[in-house]
Amino acid sequence: DFVKDEEKIFGAVGIHPTESQDLKETDLDKIKELVGKPKIVAIGEIGLDFHWETNKQDQYKSLDAQLDIAEEMGLPVVFHIRDAYDEAYNFLQKKGLPARKGVVHCFSSDWEAAEKFLDLGLYLGFDGPITYPKNNKLREVVEKTPVERILPETDAPFLPPVPYRGKRNNPTYVKYVYEKISEIKGIDVETLKEITKSNVEKLFFNKG
Repeated sequence: DFVKDEEKIFGAVGIHPTESQDLKETDLDKIKELVGKPKIVAIGEIGLDFHWETNKQDQYKSLDAQLDIAEEMGLPVVFHIRDAYDEAYNFLQKKGLPARKGVVHCFSSDWEAAEKFLDLGLYLGFDGPITYPKNNKLREVVEKTPVERILPETDAPFLPPVPYRGKRNNPTYVKYVYEKISEIKGIDVETLKEITKSNVEKLFFNKG
């Protein structure tokens, strides 16, 4: 209801990979029910997270089932991938993506991995870590990624950008992500906003 009542807020629904144990058919039915509600525009966050001690096979099973839902419902996917970029790419390459594809949320790997996911037709989401002084590897990914495939994010309440590193993140801090992407790409912030707005419309609202 909160999403429904807020004009500029939209939602995604899905089972996070670290919550994928003991997946039941009723869980998947619940996702389908929620997808039918107004303003739900994606399935996610779903994917693979091998950072934590959770059953990998459960994660694969959950990801597979929810990709099927995304295809069935005609929705894009918000992917959560952590310490499993090779595994996720291999799985998606074999499985295939839903027609509306999706975004690798909070991308944190290197250009070699980024290029593979871009080749699959996915967008890449970039967050506060691109502002961290030592994160040259991730800034290289931003530099090489076509701006038409970039989505600025915050991942609030986590991963706040400089100058708020170490504190609770806030969605309004996305402006620092925009500023850093603008600097890296050599385009002004207003132009970047227009491009990324178009990216959002294409991915989540099937416009253009």
